[in-house]
Amino acid sequence: MEAIRLLRQCREKAGARFAALAFPGKLGLAFCFAAFIGLAAQIRIPLPWTPVPITGQTFAVLVTGALLGAGWGAVGTGLYLVAGALGLPWFAGWTGGFHLLTGATGGYLLGFIPAAVFVGYAIERFPRARSMAGLLGVMTVADFLFIHGPGLLVLSLVSGVYDPTKLLWMGTFPFIPGDMTKIAAASVLCRCLLPEENR
Repeated sequence: MEAIRLLRQCREKAGARFAALAFPGKLGLAFCFAAFIGLAAQIRIPLPWTPVPITGQTFAVLVTGALLGAGWGAVGTGLYLVAGALGLPWFAGWTGGFHLLTGATGGYLLGFIPAAVFVGYAIERFPRARSMAGLLGVMTVADFLFIHGPGLLVLSLVSGVYDPTKLLWMGTFPFIPGDMTKIAAASVLCRCLLPEENR
């Protein structure tokens, strides 16, 4: 019980400190989360039948949205995309460049911003979204709707594959076990770190 009490105190203090940060401090923290996404992108497992690899980015994006909230979650993921598009090599495989946003994986990358916004908004707006079940539900929707949705659209346009079944086998079905594992891990981490009350 004492450990739970101390954890709750730490969560409350962390939320208060973030709220008290000035704009430069919040911007710096958003950049740190962008770097976190960049590091997670280097956990990369290529698959032979699709140009879309398995990466750790989803985990980092969901955590970013949950911990920074909708507004600053958008800033953090936006910084990641803008810096990467300008050439900073922190996309998967230590790559960078605007062409990656228009390539086969570009839709997944662009989906990071709405996914982070959705997670942050849900957690800020609905207290039940901070429960373990709530986090799992919100992050699952964010992943498969806001990341896979535009991801499949761009993948179809780039690859020329328009058959829904083939497209899903290229861009979603092989990733479900890994994505659910990352969603579960992100939910557990954020359940521990989020303060009880909204920022």
